[in-house]
Amino acid sequence: MTSLTLTCIGRQQNTHDVVSWQLVPLSGSLPPVLAGQCITLHTEIDGQPECRAYTLSSSPQDGCWQVTIKDVGRVSRHLHQTLQVGDKIRADGPFGDFNLTALPCERPLLLSAGSGITPMWAMLRDELAKRPDADIRFIHSARSPEDVIFAEELTALAEAHIGLRHTFVLEQAPADHPWIGRLTPAMLAEQAPDLRERHVYLCGPAPYMAAVSSMLAELGLPPEQLHQESFGLPPVEPAATASDHFWLTLKKSGKKVKILPGQTLLAALEAAGETMMAACRAGVCGVCRCTTEGDIERQSVMTLSAQDLESGVALACSCTAKGDISLDY
Repeated sequence: MTSLTLTCIGRQQNTHDVVSWQLVPLSGSLPPVLAGQCITLHTEIDGQPECRAYTLSSSPQDGCWQVTIKDVGRVSRHLHQTLQVGDKIRADGPFGDFNLTALPCERPLLLSAGSGITPMWAMLRDELAKRPDADIRFIHSARSPEDVIFAEELTALAEAHIGLRHTFVLEQAPADHPWIGRLTPAMLAEQAPDLRERHVYLCGPAPYMAAVSSMLAELGLPPEQLHQESFGLPPVEPAATASDHFWLTLKKSGKKVKILPGQTLLAALEAAGETMMAACRAGVCGVCRCTTEGDIERQSVMTLSAQDLESGVALACSCTAKGDISLDY
């Protein structure tokens, strides 16, 4: 994974709480990237290093990287308040397997909600640059017309490409808007009647992902035709256990940390005052990689190889303990 210093050359307000930044390398050129991949941005807040992973909303054909960020969370809010044109910021990446290059198909159906539109926007433009007449369906869910990121750009793209058909499903909208409320199986069936012949790419908040995954199964989409990336892991149900907690032992210091059933390793460490680098907190970027001994349950294995799994490597943000364990990072 490449580490480089970027310079901000542009800042654009997309919605009332979403901003896009355009970034170029301080020296040299940008590393190769696939549409839909992420980078980790590093900053400092109150004298402490912080980082977070963001999906690039730029396509590989663009001359810069673009991140599109909602003003939610400590790092994102800090960037909204401080990152201006001319500023420099360190980044790692790109990384991630959620892209049409790794998961190709002839007739994709893109489904997103909220900030989940960012990889879709990159993937859509990249695919149309390669296949201008591609048959693509894109259904995006948002709270209101004012909350749709890239609304005007997406409409213009659809006007330029006859094979692209897009729909905005809005919870709050004028009475004449055809798709009001939340996405339903009936909406999906009407917008993509050939659903079972398509591959579906899904991205958004965890509750949206869970609901739409169920709808797709109900409509008969084969599981192998669903590809997804979540902005946030679904909640982990506490495991049934005779003990109300386990012990997590840090190998380097010997310190014992209490960890609750269903609590992630990262959450337990942070609750105990330990500092661990973590970016996406969704089991995607691999920044919180650690080595464990003991009985664990991984909610994500992205970025981990078969050898990693055999060696006890886990992502602390998406791993829980099923008994007493030890950990090194």
